[in-house]
Amino acid sequence: MNINVIDLFAGPGGLGEGFFSYAHDEQFPFRGICSVEMDIHAHNTLTLRAFYRKLIQRKLELPKEYFEYAKGQLEQPCNNETYPLWEEAQSETLNLELGLDEDRDIEIFESLKVKYKNQLDNRPTVLIGGPPCQAYSLVGRARNKGIKDYTPEADHRHFLYREYLKIMQLFSPDIFVMENVKGMLSSQINGGLVFKQIITDLENCGDGYTLYSLKTGEKFDIEKTNPHDFLLKSEDYGIPQCRHRIIIIGIKNTLNNAPEKIPPLEKLKQVSTKQALENLPKVRSIFSNRSQYYKDNTYKNWLNYISVGINKLVKDEPNLEPKIKKALLKNVTDLKNSNELFNLTNNNFIYEAAISNYEEFVFDAAGNEILTHQPRPHMDTDLLRYFYCSTFRQTMNRNARASDFPTSLAPNHKSWNSGKFVDRFKVQSFAAPSSTITSHISKDGHYFIHPDPLQCRSLTVKEAARLQTFPDSYIFMGKRTNQFHQVGNAVPPLLARQIATIVHELTESIF
Repeated sequence: MNINVIDLFAGPGGLGEGFFSYAHDEQFPFRGICSVEMDIHAHNTLTLRAFYRKLIQRKLELPKEYFEYAKGQLEQPCNNETYPLWEEAQSETLNLELGLDEDRDIEIFESLKVKYKNQLDNRPTVLIGGPPCQAYSLVGRARNKGIKDYTPEADHRHFLYREYLKIMQLFSPDIFVMENVKGMLSSQINGGLVFKQIITDLENCGDGYTLYSLKTGEKFDIEKTNPHDFLLKSEDYGIPQCRHRIIIIGIKNTLNNAPEKIPPLEKLKQVSTKQALENLPKVRSIFSNRSQYYKDNTYKNWLNYISVGINKLVKDEPNLEPKIKKALLKNVTDLKNSNELFNLTNNNFIYEAAISNYEEFVFDAAGNEILTHQPRPHMDTDLLRYFYCSTFRQTMNRNARASDFPTSLAPNHKSWNSGKFVDRFKVQSFAAPSSTITSHISKDGHYFIHPDPLQCRSLTVKEAARLQTFPDSYIFMGKRTNQFHQVGNAVPPLLARQIATIVHELTESIF
């Protein structure tokens, strides 16, 4: 049975990837009507991935033009033979900001209803998506408090979920899946909880919907259900990241075989940061354009700067913890013995995929080069801070706070000693799932320092994507900043795959 999918606020396609790549009896039941995204770079990523899936599902080889396009060398990723599939991919993805022009939105989606009338009339339809969440997130709300005369009621970002409801009303999907941040549970507007208003609006949209918890499988009852039943902790489901999100699933009330209870998500063994990253090649950090070594970014200068800086730190800081001193000196020695093993690029790197639930899903590019695993440039002083912080984490099994920093490494920030940003530098732990990969990773890497001191850098796009469970074959368009932003805003595709499995079970039983 084929199932229509409409993907709103799609980002680079994390939620959609879980659905569109799901296979049952060697068939791909979820078929895209449209994926909608306002950001041009994420939209380009969506389109390229749609093209990729069309090639793979037809067992066609990726044309050389595909990789040349991804590297910005061609205007199209196809040859003459595959051009029709590229046209199909382009028609399935819309670069559109919902809510900017309501008349235009309705016109576009009405035309889609006409275009796909036969499919919509004869197949189940699923609506998925996560309306932008800046107004609900804890960080966003804290930032809004600093804005003079800010009023939540006037912030259109509080009401973007209504754009989701408008499309829901128009297409009357049989099942919907909505994702949002944890802060939605506590965000308030007009003196009431945003969450209660959203729940009420979802239940009463169109023919009405019954809501279910993916955590418990139970129906939602506003008088009895704990709202936290909608909160999914990604690390409980085999995602190597502590990402906590609200995910609501609803089934249309007019369906005859709607269940009393749905299958809950099955908890899986935790996957650590080490498991996610360990088979990627080691790449060293590089100097930014603010460094004297920028134009001479050699391994020799890099090694000399770090080893001289750390040796001076150990010598000049008498109050440094002895264990930390010893570990710093050992890591400098190990760095000197590395014999230039760390590369700046890995375009020729080829690996063999291992097998596990996580690895089978993510390590899907065996035999091909892995893209977007180049380090971002860092300031000179940050290289020493990263080396120190990762060594501290390795030695003390916790992150260094402001009070643990040597005086010579303390950033020249007014807030450093204010007590507000005592954990400004955060090293990910090899032994556990990572912290939440957020869009802020596009601005700096201070919260996403690699746990290996010898690499002395923040995470690459590829590593962030691995922690988000994007398959290695996924290619993100745009510059590095755009790529980081896309990865940080996405739903983990492996979590989406598990949700897609449940949705497929439901459609099989209902229809």
